[in-house]
Amino acid sequence: MPSLKPHINFHKRAHATEKMNRNNICFSTLFGYTISMVLKTTDRCWKTFGFGRYLLNALIGKPFLVFFNYFLFLLDNVFYKDYQKINLVKPVFITGHPRSGTTFLHRLLSQTEEFTCFEFWNTVFSSLVARKILSPIDRIIKNRSQDAVFVKESGHFISWNSIEEEEFLLLGCYNSPMASLFTGLAFGKEDFWDLFYFDEQPKILNNEIMKYFTGCLKRQVYYLGRKQILAKMPYAMLRFQSFIKAFPDAKFVYLIRSPLDVVPSYLSLIRAILDDLWGLGNIPPSLLELIYKRIYDQSIRYYQWVDELEDKGILNPNQFMTLPYNLLKTDLTKALSLFSEFTEIRFSDKLKNEILKLSKKQKTYQREHQNMALEDFGFSRDSVLQDFDFVFDKYGFDK
Repeated sequence: MPSLKPHINFHKRAHATEKMNRNNICFSTLFGYTISMVLKTTDRCWKTFGFGRYLLNALIGKPFLVFFNYFLFLLDNVFYKDYQKINLVKPVFITGHPRSGTTFLHRLLSQTEEFTCFEFWNTVFSSLVARKILSPIDRIIKNRSQDAVFVKESGHFISWNSIEEEEFLLLGCYNSPMASLFTGLAFGKEDFWDLFYFDEQPKILNNEIMKYFTGCLKRQVYYLGRKQILAKMPYAMLRFQSFIKAFPDAKFVYLIRSPLDVVPSYLSLIRAILDDLWGLGNIPPSLLELIYKRIYDQSIRYYQWVDELEDKGILNPNQFMTLPYNLLKTDLTKALSLFSEFTEIRFSDKLKNEILKLSKKQKTYQREHQNMALEDFGFSRDSVLQDFDFVFDKYGFDK
């Protein structure tokens, strides 16, 4: 039997999410919400690792960066107040379940520096004043030959200056599904579906998160001087209704890939991240098993959510398009032609040349990382075929 039903009643789920959030928000502010999440992550780290560097990082390290940004946001309104006048016009969100080709497409299109995107350090320090303070450090790091934050062998290379996903902005304030996988929250027994179903979070929190996120985008447009936002947010579909309300002319390019490829790849990535952040040997096997199950269940619900949006007629075809991952691999030129036509983004000659170069290399491309098998995480091919059958049927993926 599938671990989750293909369609979950919206009203019942919203009620459950509201109930969970009563304990998550101690004040009706982003500041208060963040404090509550810091306390939760600290509690999980204490119970899992005891006193040590993991506990101190959860209690002091990460919170310092977050509240440092919050404080300097106030100074942005004094020293860079013109950023508030920025109008966000026709932002494009590259989305899709993690490991569906979103990083590949985003980094390909952003390499000629024509669009507003975020370097990794921009997501950590989104305040304009913070960037001014840290600009000497940025120059030093850029001149170094090695500034890796996360190595290629994991399947997702991150460096100080690599183009990264805007999801990290929301992870920074603990309001992303990633928080249930990468922070101390991962070591609790709760699944934190309230972080997953963003559109069903309490309205007061939802509004403040969107205000925060919109402010980050405006700052980046001001910082770079480029009008066209090209954002990569795998979880944007979980915020689709909130995003459409905030950005009425936004467009969403949804990459779709077979669950038989996505699930083991995503599990392998999260395993590598957990090892890098915490050390797999330090995590009790029972907790690792719980995290893998959470990833698996999140994957099912992700596809269910998009399916429900489409069934309810919420996905306007003028603002939402599906782009098969396989088309990116087999005919990159055609895939990007469809992307350009839908988003109304015209590629420069320089970018066209880069696309042409890469399209010639596609047939001989070999990935640098090796995904683990489903069985290594306690799942099987048969379970994926059964639990994700609605995805295979809808998109015609080979079983």
